[in-house]
Amino acid sequence: MGERGASALDIVTETVAVLEAHPAFDAGRGAVLDRDGRPQLDAGIMDGPTLAWGAVANVRTVAHPVRLARALAEGDGQARLMVGEGAERYAAELGLPYVEEERLVVARERDRWEHLRAADGFHTSAAFSGEAPRGTVGCVALDADGRLAAATSTGGAPYTRPGRVGDSPIVGAGFWADGTAAVSATGWGEAIATVQLCSRAADRVAHGQAPEDAAGSALEAMRTRVRWPGATAATGGVIALDVQGRGGWAFSTPRMARGGWTPGGGTWVALDA
Repeated sequence: MGERGASALDIVTETVAVLEAHPAFDAGRGAVLDRDGRPQLDAGIMDGPTLAWGAVANVRTVAHPVRLARALAEGDGQARLMVGEGAERYAAELGLPYVEEERLVVARERDRWEHLRAADGFHTSAAFSGEAPRGTVGCVALDADGRLAAATSTGGAPYTRPGRVGDSPIVGAGFWADGTAAVSATGWGEAIATVQLCSRAADRVAHGQAPEDAAGSALEAMRTRVRWPGATAATGGVIALDVQGRGGWAFSTPRMARGGWTPGGGTWVALDA
């Protein structure tokens, strides 16, 4: 929740931007690498009161993809989702910070890329079922005026095909906010996009489920519905917040770091499974 005049959209933008700058996460600096050994960054953001959203995919020279996504959300509506070079050109027009592609790459992910390149038969779904932590980042917020917003940012799945787009920049899949709930997701993007995980969870909240129950039941529905040859189980994680300020989360991945802040309750974090 937010107070002191900051809008929910401001809160999710700046929280995610901080995480994009930290090399511990699979977003911005520290993102996983595709089969060519290059980062591919995606982000999406949504304003609950207006349903305005913006998203970018496959950008490599934008320091904070979430800020470019917000610019699209607040633009003239002629473009909501932009990809690749066109999105990077638009970021330059807006004066958003440019970053050299190599500055996004960290040694941990270069080592992971070398390992996966030598492996045989790696399936991207396996990246979200193993023991190694992953790091798509997301934030949901409710401000003092009762407005909700959600944002998600990622470097995608490791060793994926260049040009692949997962769920994070897909409205309703990797992020969603309306007048009832704000939701952000992480996990196997192809499965999440197939079931429109975030909007389905928000719909469950709208029909009376608590955010934690909605997150858990939406994940379970994804697990049972998505069964594709060659893939591991459809796993993911969801954080959700309703307009009453009740938050909840659920995950079927081995772990999901999370944290929050509430007026009077202070800040909390949890890293355990």
